[in-house]
Amino acid sequence: MRKFCISILILFIICLIPVTNSYSQSNDVITAPKVSVEGLKPIEKLSNPQASAYVTIRNSNGELVGISHVHAKTYLDTNILQLFLDKYETIENFSIENQNYEMKKMKITEYTQDEHCVFDREFLPCYYYAFTTGLGITGTINGEFFANYGFRGLNHSYVVEVNDTVDINWNILWPKN
Repeated sequence: MRKFCISILILFIICLIPVTNSYSQSNDVITAPKVSVEGLKPIEKLSNPQASAYVTIRNSNGELVGISHVHAKTYLDTNILQLFLDKYETIENFSIENQNYEMKKMKITEYTQDEHCVFDREFLPCYYYAFTTGLGITGTINGEFFANYGFRGLNHSYVVEVNDTVDINWNILWPKN
């Protein structure tokens, strides 16, 4: 009977594919279903914006329990992303193959709470699973609120428990030619 329950639990976990989203203007990383993927284009050329992030996970005791890397495969191809990035300090300017870039860095921290659980857990502890990471941008344009991804990419997945801390450190290269 125990093997059957474990098999059902594993099957259930495999079927869960939630998304993690890091917002720049709030500390609520785990509400990604509200974020739009409209306007995202593949990053295909050196002249496209580039972004990557390291996701660092610490347990409730502050001990390092995991690190995941994500390289963004898509970006928001509108001037909204540029206006958003202009608010952040440029860390470095450099050139790669005659393409000039500004490097921006930003860090988002999320504290996993009980409400972030991805399933009803009557007999199980609370876990949150993530297979994608995105830099969400929010704001208002002409009085209309928007929430969209600025960058989005797949990671190798991670699992967190209640009271774990997730730090997402983004490095963004913005083309300047």
